[in-house]
Amino acid sequence: MDEPVTAEVGEDGLLAAVHIEPRAMRLYSAELAGHVVEAVRTAQREHEQPPQDSPGLDALLQRLDELEARADRDFDYVNSRLDDALRGLTE
Repeated sequence: MDEPVTAEVGEDGLLAAVHIEPRAMRLYSAELAGHVVEAVRTAQREHEQPPQDSPGLDALLQRLDELEARADRDFDYVNSRLDDALRGLTE
């Protein structure tokens, strides 16, 4: 029997749902309880560990700094162009 019980953990880290396959209901209660505990622990572990392919906090902060620096340069460029345009109107 493949994964007779699965569990989901919410964003808050608390148990959100437990799914029990109908055929699992034929198990002895102690065996079913073991599957429930295993499913919940698996879901909790997966919630605690970020996916391996997701960027870490340091990478996200570095990207944010890069975007902020680019926005500053773009803002300076726009201001410069507006200043030039205003000077052209007053001359």
